[in-house]
Amino acid sequence: MERISRNLRPSVLNHLGLVAGLHDTSTEFANRTGVSVKMVCVQLAVRLPAETELALYRILQETLKNVEKHARAHHVTVHLTKPGDFVQLTINDDGMGFDPDHHPVRRKGKGGFGLLGMRERAAYVGGVLKIKSIRRSGTEIEIRIPLPPNLTMAKSKIRKLLPKG
Repeated sequence: MERISRNLRPSVLNHLGLVAGLHDTSTEFANRTGVSVKMVCVQLAVRLPAETELALYRILQETLKNVEKHARAHHVTVHLTKPGDFVQLTINDDGMGFDPDHHPVRRKGKGGFGLLGMRERAAYVGGVLKIKSIRRSGTEIEIRIPLPPNLTMAKSKIRKLLPKG
């Protein structure tokens, strides 16, 4: 029961917030795969809505899963910014890239829904997910989610988290 609960909403999001959650996921990925991850995140003065935090967290998890499974990347960069009335998460890798308009045929009926699921997560919270990828030149995933009008953000300061290794 505890594992199911943790999978629905990781406790790191509840207790420490989005930036810590993104860092935790990125660190676990880097330690497990050997792929370096550099993070540059604004320190948000006010917590985002729980649904927005969870969507961004899960999209990062899925992106890193795709990097591990398909990209053959050596480096990943994660940027969390707050341009105007939006929160934006941008994930870049230096992997082999792909044609985002041509979806590969699913093998043995497995997989194939990762990108669709990421788009749906972003849309669920009113956001948009864009994919830019060129074969042999890496991939960029960008998620922009509007902030609720009643959410006022104080000055944000940049916090740089050094890459692993």
